[in-house]
Amino acid sequence: MRGAETSFARVLALGAGYFALVFAAGFALGTFRLVLLQPYLGADASRLAELPVMVVISFLAARLVMRRAGPVERGDALAIGLVAFFLLLMAEMLLGRWLFRLPYSAILTDALTPIGFLNLLAQSLLIVFPALAAGWDRTAS
Repeated sequence: MRGAETSFARVLALGAGYFALVFAAGFALGTFRLVLLQPYLGADASRLAELPVMVVISFLAARLVMRRAGPVERGDALAIGLVAFFLLLMAEMLLGRWLFRLPYSAILTDALTPIGFLNLLAQSLLIVFPALAAGWDRTAS
């Protein structure tokens, strides 16, 4: 039983670290987008411009976390991604509520817009990126 507890704690720690990297980068890039891009491109176009950059950053963060983690089973890698994805969704809900004073209903219904759906789809890649990164690094060496 001790091994399962250690594995679970490790998955949580790695998932939290992965989330922290992606969230910090997203917060910085989002600030840049709001201040510099959105006034010129508009809300939707600036979010769309930010999307591929965040996907690349998310994959690079996954590679960094998985390299530092050492050997990880594929199921654990997916669990790391799930932890990061869950934490990211919760952080975005809280950030939207506290910083932008949006009602939770507005935050949730944003995913029903085309840009919001693309954003959610891109964020869901956090789930598979650790497993892909672990496989990528194994085949590269």
